[in-house]
Amino acid sequence: MFSLKKRILLFFTVPILMFLFAGFAGAQEISINYLFQLEPARITEAPELYGSPQINFPDAARKNGVEGTLKAYFTIEADGSIKDIVITESLPHGVDEAVRNGLRFLRFKPAKLVDDAVAVKMYFNYVVAAVYDERDKTVSKPKITSQPDPIYPPEHLAEKLKGEVMVKVLCNADGSVKVLGVNSVMPKEFDRAAAAAAENIEFEPAVHKKSKKAVSQEFTLVYKFKP
Repeated sequence: MFSLKKRILLFFTVPILMFLFAGFAGAQEISINYLFQLEPARITEAPELYGSPQINFPDAARKNGVEGTLKAYFTIEADGSIKDIVITESLPHGVDEAVRNGLRFLRFKPAKLVDDAVAVKMYFNYVVAAVYDERDKTVSKPKITSQPDPIYPPEHLAEKLKGEVMVKVLCNADGSVKVLGVNSVMPKEFDRAAAAAAENIEFEPAVHKKSKKAVSQEFTLVYKFKP
């Protein structure tokens, strides 16, 4: 009989694994987050994942703008193999089958209760998010509804500099905006002024033409400076 000190109730979470997949013609990026979470169980040693999931995101899902979270659970057997994969929340266009096929080949160092390997249940989330480039013809471009002018840097007024600053922004599906980068040959004060203006734009998000869903899209804003 093992001691009470070894009767440990473990809640085990494998760190999220993140991957970026290049999209069609360099115009789309798909980010995939994996989250493994062990069902609370009376064990003394948590299972350990060998390698990482090999799940091929289907082309049909890319073309149809599939995003969201697939949820599943499965049993890690005492020999570390996987059985009884159950998908509780689906994603369309072949994602379910791709995830199921990937999970089948996972292998774990099994959980242990003292010296004995034991079976445990694990939950799995497969989170898909897409970011579209402004060149992508499958989505409409964001509609800018408010674009404040940048403030001309006062320290350069005497020089009467003129020029353009291009700001790359991410127009998110939820209406928020993130500045990704700035490109210009102007002094850095102009770059900062353009970036600050870009952070305050308002827009209607891009829409995937086939799925009719709001999507996130990278977009370039051009700011012209003159004294």
